Amino acid sequence: MARKERGVYRRKDGRYEARFIKGRDDNGKAVYGAVYARSYADVKMKLAAAKQSLQAVKGNSASRSVSVEIKSYLASIQGQVKPSTHGIYVRYFENYISPHFGNMPCGQMTLEKAQAFVDKQLESGLSAITVQSVFNFLKNGLRSAFHQDEIFSVKLPKSIPAEVAVLSVDEQKRLESVAKSSDSINRVGIILCLYTGIRIGELCGLFWTDIDFDRRMLYVRRTLQRIKNADGTTKTEIACLTPKSNSSHRSIPLPEFLISLLKEHRETSTCTYVISRNENPIEPRNMQYRLKKLLIVAEIKSVNFHAATRHTFATRALENGFDIKTLSEILGHSSAVITLKKYAHSMDEHKRKSMESLAALYQ
Repeated sequence: MARKERGVYRRKDGRYEARFIKGRDDNGKAVYGAVYARSYADVKMKLAAAKQSLQAVKGNSASRSVSVEIKSYLASIQGQVKPSTHGIYVRYFENYISPHFGNMPCGQMTLEKAQAFVDKQLESGLSAITVQSVFNFLKNGLRSAFHQDEIFSVKLPKSIPAEVAVLSVDEQKRLESVAKSSDSINRVGIILCLYTGIRIGELCGLFWTDIDFDRRMLYVRRTLQRIKNADGTTKTEIACLTPKSNSSHRSIPLPEFLISLLKEHRETSTCTYVISRNENPIEPRNMQYRLKKLLIVAEIKSVNFHAATRHTFATRALENGFDIKTLSEILGHSSAVITLKKYAHSMDEHKRKSMESLAALYQ
């Protein structure tokens, strides 16, 4: 088929086809439309009409406020993303986007105003990675109002990986000691996370059926989270969700001491959940609160649950010779590259030991 000009083609069946960008998907990729006609002149007329129709839609969107457009976008994706993700987007809108743009029409959005929004969020103390996430959400929400992305050619801040906070070996031992002398929820919950690296939501969502005592395996199949209620109010609710990502669905071999700990705990448990009280699961923020109390007793600096358990587990694993691929799978990362980048600082001692092992070759 002979090409007449950019976007217009002569098909094998003799008709002319004209393609055009009619929008963008959530990932920013162009979504194409096409018109057909028997003659080149007719297809050009149809193409012009299609573009004019798009401009009319764009004009309608431009007259709506940024807030209305984002609310419409939130409603359209509610069944397409996880409830926890939707809750994060709602928080982005309510905390950052709506207060800044208010009732400003989309048609008044400019590159300068978008850049000013980004700069203001940075000045307020928001981290670079959070600013990136908020802005990308804003951009996706306004795609129907702006079919071209030039207006969003904003200079985003580069995120500098923060040093991962972990407990020292001594601090870990002190935490384990106070956890062991505490009630069964603290004892099992803290020790299990310190030696498997599971996330706090994965711990709280763990069923007894997720523990295979014969094969000595733990299966991560769900996560327990408190999310915003879908009724639009400020209320929140506990939700049992699928894990963070596909790679978060994983199996973790358990050493014998953890199997013994879990068997002992199971004898007094009457709930479906491993970590429970009064027949109800313990929610993540309750476990976070419990950890804070244990840290005070152990005279350890205040760190969040993720750092005290998951980051500490990963660091100890590397210090004890775990290879990156194995650790990545246990942590549920999508690739070993993520694990390596996140815990590169923890590799220093491992690298030193590896280099020292060459001493035996020196004569």
